[in-house]
Amino acid sequence: MPLNAVTSTTKTEVGTRNKIIAAALNVFARDGIPRATTRIIAEEAGVNEVTLFRHFTNKDGLLQAVFDNVMNTPAYESLDTDKAWVGTLHDVLRNFGLSFYQMLERDEAFIRTLIGEARRLPEQHRKIVMEAIKPLRSRFLQVLEKAQETGEVRKDVNLFAAMDMFTNMLMGGMLKNTVEFQRDYAPRQYVNTCVDIFMAGIAPQRPRR
Repeated sequence: MPLNAVTSTTKTEVGTRNKIIAAALNVFARDGIPRATTRIIAEEAGVNEVTLFRHFTNKDGLLQAVFDNVMNTPAYESLDTDKAWVGTLHDVLRNFGLSFYQMLERDEAFIRTLIGEARRLPEQHRKIVMEAIKPLRSRFLQVLEKAQETGEVRKDVNLFAAMDMFTNMLMGGMLKNTVEFQRDYAPRQYVNTCVDIFMAGIAPQRPRR
């Protein structure tokens, strides 16, 4: 087979795969993960189930691909570099906060569905979710651990609780801001405020005069 024919075939396959992933993201967000079937997703993508299964072994494999796609954004890629985690604690938190907020906002409908159905998801789907966010949580935790070692964070602060509190503030703000018609502040202002309040809460207490 000529090289240009192989290249054309490869591009077509990649295009089909991406189309199926986009369709799955829409169906998962619209119908929910448990109710989304491969047949419905295939119809949404304009392909048959045989084609879908040629690219993805099963629904679990497709869900994993959707999470990979959610993470495959400039916002996430900016966090997937060592440079993003270097600097003062305030700067690292601000950069992380802005990128994390943008990543959530991009796929807001899917994130809402995921939150609403979290308790009803089968164990294998929960595992996919946790594995998808594990690298980011690990990097964030390392930053907090280092800050605690250097005295920027109080020794009595539970870092896992602090990490969840910070990311939950960002997620809650994104969910609120994407449904309201009038905003009293821009997303960047919200993130900066979250960082300031968070920093004040975990910092060592100053001696009273």
